[in-house]
Amino acid sequence: MTLVLELPVAVAFGLRTRQALLTVVLVNLLTNPLLNYLSAATAHFVDWPHGSTASVAVIIVTAEALVVIVEWRLLTWALGEPSRRMLALALCMNAVSTLAGLVFWMA
Repeated sequence: MTLVLELPVAVAFGLRTRQALLTVVLVNLLTNPLLNYLSAATAHFVDWPHGSTASVAVIIVTAEALVVIVEWRLLTWALGEPSRRMLALALCMNAVSTLAGLVFWMA
């Protein structure tokens, strides 16, 4: 689901070559399973998703911030694109997928 949401964001940012889109996929294959693992591991410490709203928010924001930083640096390195542009891309991709995930979880 993450790639279905994030690839169109990458295309909207002008990444249209096969290499660029494959890079986005590979970066996601590195970060998404790790994020899911950390979320599952965190469930042991917080009554997830029914725990303290503040605790859950801190965990989600921290985890997503780490993912954005890793994806930003990997995309900048792999694609040779301007750093600010790749930061904006990483932020937008993760905002879209995080919001969709929250809507999915809350439903």
